Amino acid sequence: MAYWDSENQKIVRFPDRLAENYPGWEEIDCGCCAGIQWGGEYPRECINCEGNGMLFRHIKSGALALYPGGPFKGKDPKE
Repeated sequence: MAYWDSENQKIVRFPDRLAENYPGWEEIDCGCCAGIQWGGEYPRECINCEGNGMLFRHIKSGALALYPGGPFKGKDPKE
């Protein structure tokens, strides 16, 4: 889950990692702030990860999901 580094004035994202119990899937940082969208007048749950802060990516297909085999959230644009 990304966070704001006020000292360096930048958003820090966590690296992708293999999902321990789900072969073929990896956990990726959504880029939001611990499930909250950046900016705005008030805190709002992220629409991409639905407040999770993390998404799962299927390694072969690039499909994104809230959890492996769960609600799909599209495809990784890098794929």
